[in-house]
Amino acid sequence: MKSKRNSALNILFRGLIAIFELTLILFANEPSWASPHPATSSSVLVSSQLGLFRSPYGFELNSGKTGWIHLSAENNTNSVETLYQAPSLPSKTKDKKESQTSPVLTVRVDRLEKETQLGKYSQRWLKEYPKYGFDVLGSKAFSMNKQKGQVIDIVHHDSGKQLRQVVFIKDKLAVILTCRDQVEHFKEALKSCNQIVRTFQWIE
Repeated sequence: MKSKRNSALNILFRGLIAIFELTLILFANEPSWASPHPATSSSVLVSSQLGLFRSPYGFELNSGKTGWIHLSAENNTNSVETLYQAPSLPSKTKDKKESQTSPVLTVRVDRLEKETQLGKYSQRWLKEYPKYGFDVLGSKAFSMNKQKGQVIDIVHHDSGKQLRQVVFIKDKLAVILTCRDQVEHFKEALKSCNQIVRTFQWIE
């Protein structure tokens, strides 16, 4: 009985952390938790190729030809591994508040207590998002490079931001890639986010 209670508390705790991080992603004008300089081979990252990130958790991805800037997440919470940011702020609007927001893709890890099926993991979050003001636009399983993933599209109308989360799971590790931008410009940012997501692969 005690072990079940502890397990439930751990799940709740991880959930609160994930929602907190999602809120940071949602409302941050700039990824202030990141290093102000592009990640280089001299940083904590283990890549010698600019834009390529290899995680000690056994996966990699890169910015390819998107031009997005690879930033370290050294000042962020422990579960955020790295992030990519659009090279310049959007100039499509005269709204000063909106123009301060740059599209960003974050890479977060969730260390699980036990092996969990991708569908079950995703369904849990689909139930949680509405509690925090998110509308779920859709969710779909997919296969890419012999890897199974789950796409979740959500929007937060109060902030005017839209997000796409792509989830991969291997053994007891979930990797969540989150693309964020203003609703009006999201489709454009998504093109680059998708290019980066397609480079994801497990290397161990």
